[in-house]
Amino acid sequence: MGHDNKYSDRNLIEDLLQSGADVRAFERVFHRYYPMVLNFIKGMLKDFVMAEDVAQNIFMRLWLNRSTLHKDQSLKNYLCIMARNEVINILSSKSSKSLTLQPTIQDSYLMDHRSVEDWLSYNETNTRIQNDIEALPPQRRAVFKMSRYEHMSNMEIAVKLNLSVRTVEKHIELALKDLRRSMS
Repeated sequence: MGHDNKYSDRNLIEDLLQSGADVRAFERVFHRYYPMVLNFIKGMLKDFVMAEDVAQNIFMRLWLNRSTLHKDQSLKNYLCIMARNEVINILSSKSSKSLTLQPTIQDSYLMDHRSVEDWLSYNETNTRIQNDIEALPPQRRAVFKMSRYEHMSNMEIAVKLNLSVRTVEKHIELALKDLRRSMS
């Protein structure tokens, strides 16, 4: 992170906005912010390979849409919000293979209305939930993950783990109770 600190976000954006903006301007932004964006996405997706794809995709979009930047905005906010939107799209679409280069409409709108603090507190909460899930008893944890992350039905889980559907339902109920207790 250290070697480019003489460049403020404003300088970085001005460089990107120059008509003859070259790759060096982009590389300065990339070196400063890529590690943060990547960690951010990894924290959400728990999938390193996909996180790298998404992070690179975001920087590609930043470069392609650089003409829409304005000098006084925070690049950190801008990139975090792009990352958040991309992750939400992936998590909400079943087929997580199709990463697009389309900017989402809300990106520029959200820049002004959402702070990185909101996002970071969300990220911290997310990390806490992940830790709480890992702390569940092994079978309860397995059932919960199959239900919530692999979107398996209670019947599918019961068959896979050789349990009754009622036992699977009980595990999910107890897992949710445990998670609610640790969050309160």
